[in-house]
Amino acid sequence: MPEIYRIATDSAQPCDQAIAEVGNVLSSGGLALIPTETVYGLAVAVAPLAQVRTAEGAPGEPSVNGAALPPASSGYRRIFSVKQRDLTQTVPWLVGGVEDLDRYGCAVDEVTRALADAFWPGALTLIVRANDRVPRFMQAADGTVALRCSASPVVAALINACGCPLATTSANTHGMPAPAAWAAVEQRVLEGVDAAIDAGETPCQDASTIVSCVSGEVVIARYGALSEDDIQRVAKTARMRIQDRQ
Repeated sequence: MPEIYRIATDSAQPCDQAIAEVGNVLSSGGLALIPTETVYGLAVAVAPLAQVRTAEGAPGEPSVNGAALPPASSGYRRIFSVKQRDLTQTVPWLVGGVEDLDRYGCAVDEVTRALADAFWPGALTLIVRANDRVPRFMQAADGTVALRCSASPVVAALINACGCPLATTSANTHGMPAPAAWAAVEQRVLEGVDAAIDAGETPCQDASTIVSCVSGEVVIARYGALSEDDIQRVAKTARMRIQDRQ
């Protein structure tokens, strides 16, 4: 069993020991089970993955987008074995703020920026074209990456402790419900991580809404906690500003 750290569910300041210990696990390339404001997630720090970002996949070895993957023992690869999910499926990144749209994305459109300004930190994941700071094996086949700035103080503290984004996906077997409470985490998932933070029930109780504007249109890739009406309202205002300048 992993080391489990229990924190107060109503605290805006996460336990320093929990953040330090789990931050060390993540910075060392390990896999952690963490709470967000939406659902519990399986998380790895992005920085330790930089060493394989430009390597080519060896013959016979698994690769994604022609790029080598970290070893099977790595926290990143273990996400897929724990979730029983295909290696080609991408893992969204939890980032520190709106500025990370440009740090990890390129040619970010004005509607996407408006959505981030309106709803970050919060339950909105935005798909953007990835720049070369995003390892190829972590990009979707179309060269995009999904980014979210979480409203969880635990996530913010862990990102600060690691000094990098966290690649994070829901902590469930593929096809099973995403856990919105510690009690809902599957035992086999818990046994597959190196450290875990128990924060009881999540405030939001629903997964984030995923939106892409890469095609020029607002496309909701997954419906979640944030309503389509709220998204379209902000997008419409942003488009009106664009038209006014033309």
